[in-house]
Amino acid sequence: MWFDIGVSRKRAAAEKALRHNVYLLDIDNVLIYPGGYRESFSRTIDHLLRAMGWEDSNSYHSSAQVFEAHGITNEWDMSAICLSGLFVAAAQKIPDVSFSDSVLDALEIVKTLGLPTQEVNFSQLARKVAAEMKPYETHLPTLAAPRVFDRIIRSTCDPKSHESINVLLDHILSNARDIERSRTMSIFQNYALGSANFVKTYAMPSPFETSSLIVEHDLPVLSTNNCERLLSASVNKEIRPVVFTARPSLPPGGVRDDVHYYSPEAELAVELVGLDSIPLIASGRTEWLAWKTGNDPHTFIKPAPVHALAAIGAAISGDEIAGLMAAHIFLDKALLSSPLSDLVGSDLHVTVFEDSARSIDSVSKVLDLLREFGVQSSLSAKGIAVNHEKRMLLNKSGATLFDDVNDAIIA
Repeated sequence: MWFDIGVSRKRAAAEKALRHNVYLLDIDNVLIYPGGYRESFSRTIDHLLRAMGWEDSNSYHSSAQVFEAHGITNEWDMSAICLSGLFVAAAQKIPDVSFSDSVLDALEIVKTLGLPTQEVNFSQLARKVAAEMKPYETHLPTLAAPRVFDRIIRSTCDPKSHESINVLLDHILSNARDIERSRTMSIFQNYALGSANFVKTYAMPSPFETSSLIVEHDLPVLSTNNCERLLSASVNKEIRPVVFTARPSLPPGGVRDDVHYYSPEAELAVELVGLDSIPLIASGRTEWLAWKTGNDPHTFIKPAPVHALAAIGAAISGDEIAGLMAAHIFLDKALLSSPLSDLVGSDLHVTVFEDSARSIDSVSKVLDLLREFGVQSSLSAKGIAVNHEKRMLLNKSGATLFDDVNDAIIA
């Protein structure tokens, strides 16, 4: 039944003060089909292949889902890992190749040498990087990728070229999320945002003219009826929903930060499905918190526990800043402050709608931490996926599997 239908309003009102029924709603592959990101990823790889003098390839079209299945959910990381794989494939065929840390120069070297197109199994590369990731590296897969590539380079490339290849790969992977230094990120963001919004967001020249693929290709999955149900249940305090995503976003509502870059990609998505009136904890929010508290912003994005805690705090309070600050205080000082302290003595039930097993695991760990501080909590994980590899990993995390979010909501 839908949101305790069949339970009387009187009983529901009596229970309301004692129970927090939190819904954590992921965006990509849950609330929307991220066609814009899929297309931007494909065009980014095609752009790089053409810059090498190689032909477009279809080998990567399904690899994004494999990356996501294994917790590598950021296309900036995916693109950097894939470009690194392409350069390693080229180096295997070119004796004594000498690269610098310039991606543009390296692309031109491969093109000038006229090397035939090399096929790279990006899906297998994703699995290898994921298997290499240590627990503290789940937030930044590009920390693990160099170890994978180093083994490949040592076993397949001319020893004389090892150092120059590693210098190039270190530049690509260590700067994967730095818009000022990453060729892959700048190409991807230009496609995703469109050249006009790219200039507006980053105050730097666009690499080339293009429209926004997010605007053109993102499609809502959440139905209008279920959107209205969520909003109605939220108004009636039957649930406390929050959008919980690693998508780039603006800082929290009411905050102005002219020092850092913010891209309103999460805001575009929630507007598309009609959920822009509920709290949003996206990467722009967690980055703002990290900068404010003197931390590395990469360590605050899910599956980092601070992201899930902030989402829970924002959901129960309706205050994004309060949720973010309470999450940081709890993890940094082991103190429960408002709004998280409001959970003591009540029953917290979290339902997470996710396509990433790692994100579900992070929510579960957060609830374990809260239980140590006297918060009665329980978790219902709803895994949203049709891809076999994703479903297998979601099932291992204890999620109930659904083909789309609408089935999950009414279940």
